[in-house]
Amino acid sequence: MHISKNVSLRDRNSFGFDVSAEYFCSASSIDEVREALTWQQSKNLPILILGSGSNTVFTRNVSGLVLHIAIDTHRTSIEKNTAMVYVGAGVNWHSLVKATVSNGQFGLENLALIPGNCGAAPIQNIGAYGKEICDNLISVDVIHQATGETTTLTKSDCDFGYRHSVFKTAAGSEFIILGVQLELSTLDNPVISYDALREALNLSEPDADISAERVLQQVCALRSSKLPDPATIGNAGSFFKNPILSSQRVDTLRKKYPDLPVYSWTNGCYKVPAAWLIDQAGWKGHRADGVGVHDRQALVLVNHGNGNGKQIAVLANEIYADIKDRYDIELEREPVMY
Repeated sequence: MHISKNVSLRDRNSFGFDVSAEYFCSASSIDEVREALTWQQSKNLPILILGSGSNTVFTRNVSGLVLHIAIDTHRTSIEKNTAMVYVGAGVNWHSLVKATVSNGQFGLENLALIPGNCGAAPIQNIGAYGKEICDNLISVDVIHQATGETTTLTKSDCDFGYRHSVFKTAAGSEFIILGVQLELSTLDNPVISYDALREALNLSEPDADISAERVLQQVCALRSSKLPDPATIGNAGSFFKNPILSSQRVDTLRKKYPDLPVYSWTNGCYKVPAAWLIDQAGWKGHRADGVGVHDRQALVLVNHGNGNGKQIAVLANEIYADIKDRYDIELEREPVMY
């Protein structure tokens, strides 16, 4: 394990913001994570845990230690129709999805091309096109920052919800994710219930015979058409969560906005696309200084090359205030801001 001083994080966050870490360390094993934690505690420094930086907005230089988790374990055991797949937190998520489908292990194909590493996936309970990671997750291996003790959290321990998990709470934030256990199937029977996916696949029959590979390719095409590549223009994907509203609230809104799109959710509630709200409010394509709102996807805030995190924070707050004023809806951001 090597700890470096004054390290640029420009290539370690998908916005490409040029900030630096006072100290930086990349840990590729549990022992190295423990060693880094011991060093950080001996210096009484703050710590920031970093994966691929695809869900992070840096508004300033980072004091203390930035600990990059690079554990790249990947092992599989198969019994009958079940594939138990264990991956380290540092494994790239999309690479995992491609590898599992290629190896005849199915269940993650709807989650293709979601940016980030496997360690971040349970934190956000990533989801797309009718699936969430919690559908296939069995457990998460973690280490406690203060004690260095490792433990395994079950799916129920993780308290999953829409883009939520225990790791977003005060108690859960004390854990560093080391690895994730997933249960996949060797039966090629993908979930194709999501309307937009079915439409893209040109499906009309509910029992249509579609392969997981075809779903993966179609999901990649859909995401590529809607979301800009961070390698081309800095961004963190969807910046705001889709609001979940009661049926009464939806009825009230539709009286004023008859074209408001809604999607059925649990407990009689409905999901409203945040992108529609932001687009209708006139923010799509907006540009201020070096940052803005993408001209093809209103849910994506972008760095045009010379922007910074403070500018993104200001823009996000302006959008939040406008949506609150127009629709009385409080948007919740997805990326973590430092």
